[in-house]
Amino acid sequence: MSILDYAPRALLCFLCSIAPVCARAPVIAFEATGPALTVKHPAMYPETIEYDAREDRFLLGSFREGAIYGVDQSGKASLLVEDPRLCSVLGIAVDAGRSRLWAVNSDLGASARPSAAGPKNLAGVGVYDLVTGKAIRYVDLATLVVGPHLLNGIALDSAGNAYVTDSFSPVIYKVAPTGEAGLFLRDERFSGSGVNLNGLVVHPDGYLLVIKKSEGSLFKVPLSRPSEVSQVTIDRSLVGGDGLTLAGGRDLVVIANRTPEKNSDAAFSLSTRDGWASAKVVAVQDLGDVYPTTGVVRKGVLYVVHSKLNQLISAPPDEKARLRELAVIRPIGRVAP
Repeated sequence: MSILDYAPRALLCFLCSIAPVCARAPVIAFEATGPALTVKHPAMYPETIEYDAREDRFLLGSFREGAIYGVDQSGKASLLVEDPRLCSVLGIAVDAGRSRLWAVNSDLGASARPSAAGPKNLAGVGVYDLVTGKAIRYVDLATLVVGPHLLNGIALDSAGNAYVTDSFSPVIYKVAPTGEAGLFLRDERFSGSGVNLNGLVVHPDGYLLVIKKSEGSLFKVPLSRPSEVSQVTIDRSLVGGDGLTLAGGRDLVVIANRTPEKNSDAAFSLSTRDGWASAKVVAVQDLGDVYPTTGVVRKGVLYVVHSKLNQLISAPPDEKARLRELAVIRPIGRVAP
């Protein structure tokens, strides 16, 4: 027997704080887990990926078409949501318990279906039946804040409320399941040049974690006291941070692409020991020159989607229609239960 068999509880706690014998096994392990899945629908240009467990399918929102597709394990894409009000679909979120699919609607001048409001003015959220794709409601958020808009990320809490980031205005919106919408939080720390607030997740302990792409900073926002927002202390910058995937309560994956000043094109695994007052980057997976955007977990495997969306956004108007990149859903690691 070792000394640990006889040690009192206080001594064990002390030893666990300093010794590797009590080290926590990693929840997220970056590794090759299988072949990439090519989506058999050119020029979709998805910005966000979700997973529908009931149908065992991925869900992709089309930046180019303003639509949402279901994608099976062979890569076949089937149109799920077709709504003439949608211009470019960015964030999407699944509410499996209520059989709802939420979608963020924006216009950055890269859609085949331009909005009447015009680029940087459209700001809407659509809610659809997860099975049929039928529209349930559409909520216009543009009138809540004066200024340019790029609605981007969306996350749902257990009550079915949606929280939506705006990359061009320093705000987070809240939309109730019944459609009532309001300003959840405005903070000048969310301001900056280029794309700012981006992906977000709802933590089960009652707060949001939100990434600011332009600076690579992470914020913690209590759901009941949003004015008490704080910046998470991290041991390195996450510039280009786009999509967030929460694994349990203490681990987070940040999918990062690039800004005009820095290329990241990587997945970062973060872990916290103090409830996201601070966090450390414990692993980094380089993803290559593909402009990855968001990730999702399916059956314990972490997937990331990429389609070189940056090329579509930056291309001159007369060249956008000629771009036909195929989206790729790529397994990059495992997530422990």
